[in-house]
Amino acid sequence: MNEETVYRLIHRYSPEKGMEEFWDVIINEQCFKVYINDIFYKDICCTPSHLDELIIGHLFMEHQISSSGDIKKIEIDDTIINVSVISQPPVQYHIENNADINCPAAKLSWLMQMHLNVSVLHKQTGGVHVMSLATQEGLLVSREDIGRHNAVDKLYGYCLLNGINCSDKIFLSSGRVSHEIIQKLVAMGIQLVVSRAAVTSLAQKIAEKSGITVLGFARGERFNIYTHPHRILAESGR
Repeated sequence: MNEETVYRLIHRYSPEKGMEEFWDVIINEQCFKVYINDIFYKDICCTPSHLDELIIGHLFMEHQISSSGDIKKIEIDDTIINVSVISQPPVQYHIENNADINCPAAKLSWLMQMHLNVSVLHKQTGGVHVMSLATQEGLLVSREDIGRHNAVDKLYGYCLLNGINCSDKIFLSSGRVSHEIIQKLVAMGIQLVVSRAAVTSLAQKIAEKSGITVLGFARGERFNIYTHPHRILAESGR
């Protein structure tokens, strides 16, 4: 069993068998103390995987760095993470959207099904959110974490490290789309968001203003379009 999960002795009740004791696999949550240039920054609690991507994505979103190149070194020692950076905070970033995007409705439903099936960790524990980046041909990268915000940060950390432009990609989410998530996606340059869950009113407002198409309750062949529907190429009803 990898570090993302742990075994714990629990009890399970059912009317048929009463109370039973057994070892179960549960999602691992750890808290890390993060330092920037040896100065305490904050505590981050997360699923302990892809920590370098998490830190890079998080620091970018928090205006602490302007690119992955600002980071000289990330040292992880047990629950201590020390990040050596070149530039001093705060910094500002600007994302160039150099391509628009549209997609057939049926393709989005297919991508969401792929997205929901990609996470072995979720199937094992039911304890993580999954975020993916895709093109119309399929998924590019997926990241999981106990926190939706952490999963987005990990995903963007991967993009920053690998020079991936997000403006022509499709973002897929297993969880609800709140205003904090939309603000992160604005920073990434995302233009098309598809979620299996709900979309909040403030998220809709920010997405409308920012030109982002947001889909919610994407289940089976159906979904709701909350903003900028022009990017969705719909087939005639049947």
